[in-house]
Amino acid sequence: MNFAANIWKLYLIKISKWFMVFMPVIVLFYQSNGLNLRQVMTINAIYSLTAALFEIPSGYFSDRFGRKNSIILGTLLIAAQFLAYSYSFTFCSFAAGAVIGGLGSSFISGSDSALLYDSLCILNRKGDYIKWEGRSYAIGTFSEAVAAIIGGTLAFHYGLRFPVFVQVGVSLIGVFAAISLAEPPQKKEHSRSNWDQIKYILTYTFKINKKLRFFLVITAMFGLASLLLAWFAQPYFDFKKIQENNIGYLWAALNLTVALFSYNAHRVRKFISDKILVFIILSGFSLGYILLGIFGGASLMFGLSAMFFMYSCRGLATPVFMNIINQNTPSEMRATVLSMRGFCVRILYAFIAPLMGWLADVFTVMEAFLLFGIVFASASVVAIGIYSLVLNNNISMEDVNLHDEPGL
Repeated sequence: MNFAANIWKLYLIKISKWFMVFMPVIVLFYQSNGLNLRQVMTINAIYSLTAALFEIPSGYFSDRFGRKNSIILGTLLIAAQFLAYSYSFTFCSFAAGAVIGGLGSSFISGSDSALLYDSLCILNRKGDYIKWEGRSYAIGTFSEAVAAIIGGTLAFHYGLRFPVFVQVGVSLIGVFAAISLAEPPQKKEHSRSNWDQIKYILTYTFKINKKLRFFLVITAMFGLASLLLAWFAQPYFDFKKIQENNIGYLWAALNLTVALFSYNAHRVRKFISDKILVFIILSGFSLGYILLGIFGGASLMFGLSAMFFMYSCRGLATPVFMNIINQNTPSEMRATVLSMRGFCVRILYAFIAPLMGWLADVFTVMEAFLLFGIVFASASVVAIGIYSLVLNNNISMEDVNLHDEPGL
């Protein structure tokens, strides 16, 4: 089987998932159907909550029945989501589409990275994972950048609904790519039942491997901050009275920034330690949100500068954090553990996004940025302190990491 071909096929799936021509105007599209910002964020919360509830079961489905089968199912559901959105006009119909999309996202989340890592292991190129994961993320964000320009232009000339119709066709590309994937063989060195294996994975992740548990928390914090920034960028652009076609170009520029830093993350890591990178990423988002909340309302250039800085941190974070999690996770539970990361992000987002939307409706999006920045900065200080203790061996490594590859 051609496992090397899995790399470019996964890239194609990433492109189909991230070539989001609807994304630059999706909030405006919801609002054009009579939804307020709180309802928009509630739909996002429904999507996130659905994805969160199915993250761990879908990850286990992937480990048990195959990464390929999980990805095929996920791409089909995502295509169905956009088909539903194309004919939706009410909050309830959009919410139903969000449930379908959240379910589809959960079946892809973790499975794609696990399949990439396992394919590289077979090819004896495991050490290149951070490079390929970085390139995969870069390709995804680059495709989102190109789609942003196209989507903004389509919405400006043909209306806000037209990009959603186009998205249906784009999502079908991922379905065909998923069907052609080669399934890497998985090790199964235990005789546990399905339920006992799930319990063991949870115990291993949150009790036995404390280093893995810590990085799941860190990546969940970062994922929440990154996701909120992506969804509140459009309300900020609307607050500053930027037209739809110009929003497309701004969205493209932001995602090209992510692509640039993600593509070169493995090079940056040669000169900057993981400890410093974690500090830069968490501090960057904390400072970015606070400065955006204080000065972004008065100065568009200042607000955009803060956003571009946070998007550069986002580009570095994803491949670095995913590499750390993969290195500390046995193959047979890799998709499940990666799905736990998505679970943590989605649960946090499901509760915080509607609150942020309410704050933006009652006050302004600037106050919402500022409040979240203060909360995130406080949590980051605690996280950075704990991480420093771990790396300086003030907490023994025996305590923080009990064998990354235990006998199963």
